[in-house]
Amino acid sequence: MRRLLTPPWIVLHCFAVVLTVAFGLLGWWQLSRAQGGNAISWGYAFEWPLFALFTLALWIRQMRLELRKDDPAAARRGKPEPPPMTSPFEAAIVAARRDDNERGAAARDEPRARHADTEPSLDQRAQGSPA
Repeated sequence: MRRLLTPPWIVLHCFAVVLTVAFGLLGWWQLSRAQGGNAISWGYAFEWPLFALFTLALWIRQMRLELRKDDPAAARRGKPEPPPMTSPFEAAIVAARRDDNERGAAARDEPRARHADTEPSLDQRAQGSPA
């Protein structure tokens, strides 16, 4: 529990509380505008509280992940540790790099495979050699 009381975590706690309260107040404001006759505010009256709930869910998730980092009880139960959390963007970058590396290795192994889908060069056409 002490881990959640370090300066970076205190800043995160304050940020989460401020965002949640601000989103709640914005939802209340939009609800009062909607009741006053502004039809488009009905959508925002439901949207802002959803943002507040999303902020709370992320905050709780991050705290749970932090507390599970070095949990000796999980190791004793024989459960494997979950893989490190990555964003979809990081996963896509890793996959693209892996694909590039595989294509590069294939091109090094078979030099003709590199240009199999292109037309023969002018020199090859002049010599009459097949592509």
